[in-house]
Amino acid sequence: METIKINTDLHNHLGTNKYNGDFNQVINISSRQLGPAGILGICNGEDNRYEFFVNLKGYGREDFKSFIYLPSKNLFVVKGQEVFTKQGHVLVLGLEKDKHIKSKDLEDVLKEAKDNKEHNVIIATHPFFFQGCGNYLINNPQLIRAFDAIEVHSGEAIYGNKNAKIFYELIKDHYDIGAVSFSDGHSLYEIGSSQTILDMPSEFEPNKFIASLRNSIKQHKDYSNDKQNFSLKGFLDHSMKMIGRNIIGC
Repeated sequence: METIKINTDLHNHLGTNKYNGDFNQVINISSRQLGPAGILGICNGEDNRYEFFVNLKGYGREDFKSFIYLPSKNLFVVKGQEVFTKQGHVLVLGLEKDKHIKSKDLEDVLKEAKDNKEHNVIIATHPFFFQGCGNYLINNPQLIRAFDAIEVHSGEAIYGNKNAKIFYELIKDHYDIGAVSFSDGHSLYEIGSSQTILDMPSEFEPNKFIASLRNSIKQHKDYSNDKQNFSLKGFLDHSMKMIGRNIIGC
C-alpha cells in the first residue's frame, strides 16, 4: 500500500494560554504548524477537554467517535487520554468519545487499554520526567511489550528526554516498539513545536485509521528527523498553574 508523510503532534492538552474555546483558531494554528496533512492529538487528563473541543462550533468536520476529520484543512484530530497511573503517566490514543480509563495501577491500565488493542495506541509519555513510568519499566521489563512507543522527546520535559532516548536505544532491538517526539503542549503556541513524521497509508479508511496510526508509530524507530524543540515558556506557564496540585505532567 502506498504511504504518505504526515506530520503529527499527538500529545497536546490545550487549555492554558489564550485558549477561549475557539475551535477555528486551534485548527488554523494546527494546520499551519503541521502542514498540508497533519494529525493533532488532544488529550484529556481527568476531564473531557477533547469532547468539549470537538463539539464547539466551527469548520465542518466528520466525526468518527475516536477522531474527527476536517476536509477543508486535511487535518485529523485524535482523542487521547493521559492516564495518571500510580507508577507514571501513560498516553492512550483512540478511545471513543465519552470513554475514559480510570487512574489505577499501571498493569491494570495497560490491561484495560489492551482489551481493545486494535483501536488504541499506548505510549509511555515523558518516561524519565515528572511522574513518568520509565524507572518502573526498567524494574518490570515484561510490561514494555504492552507499549506501542516511547516518547523520547517531550517539548515540556526540560530534563528527562536524554534518558528517554538512552532507554529506547537499549530496548528497541528487543521489542516491537516505536519512538515519538511530541510537544506535550498546554498552550496554543506550543502546538506542533515538536512533531513526529509518520508514514501513513495514502488511502483514508475510517475503520482502519487508528490501527494504521498504531502501526505507523510502532514502525517509527528512527527519530533523527523528528522536530524536537523545548518549550521553556510553556513549561513555566504550565508549572505556575499547577502549583499546589499533585500533577505536573499534564
